[in-house]
Amino acid sequence: MNEAPRELLLDAAEWRLLGLLFEYPAGEWRSQIEALATGITAPALAEAAAAALTQASPGMHHSLFGPGGPVPPREASYQTGVQLGYLLAELTSIYEAFGYQFPHAESPDHVAVETGFVAFLKFKLAFETTCGNDEQARICEDGIRYMLDEHLRNLAEPIALRLEAAGPPYLILAAQALLERAGPAQELPAFALPGLDSGDVDAEITCGIAPPIEDPLIQLHPQGDVHDR
Repeated sequence: MNEAPRELLLDAAEWRLLGLLFEYPAGEWRSQIEALATGITAPALAEAAAAALTQASPGMHHSLFGPGGPVPPREASYQTGVQLGYLLAELTSIYEAFGYQFPHAESPDHVAVETGFVAFLKFKLAFETTCGNDEQARICEDGIRYMLDEHLRNLAEPIALRLEAAGPPYLILAAQALLERAGPAQELPAFALPGLDSGDVDAEITCGIAPPIEDPLIQLHPQGDVHDR
């Protein structure tokens, strides 16, 4: 195997480890962490994996990510102006298009599911590159770019900020690694009002003069009754 797919496989392993670190620590979770950590070269991720084996517990995970916890793990918690049904349908459709099967105990917009999907795409990209399937490799690259720009960037920064204050060291490291790979959240455009220039907090807001009403069709009685003219 040439060097490019090896690098892609290592990248896929790092993303898979990231996804696991945000998953519920039960079943074969620890054995999977140990298996992936042996090939990881990124110092922060290797440190996070080692710390997770001693720090992670179901109770701690539930207290952080469960209902009412300080760190909502779902993208819907950080999205504004997007309907939940549309978000879940969009993600589910993308997963199905690529044949990605995620643990249905979690929602499609859970950080572990989205991160695991990027790992899945990275692995497919390595496979398609090795086989010389340029068009399929390009589709995988487009999928990775889309997930980072349109979804994981909405999660990475707010989760990292919340875990910095409330999380155990292994999750703080994992969140920082995710933020480095996904990038900070995009800033929404400023809301502009007529008569108020951007950044001018002392400007007067004006709406113009309303046109005069020469012959209104209805008028309000002083007591509130409405009479037709």
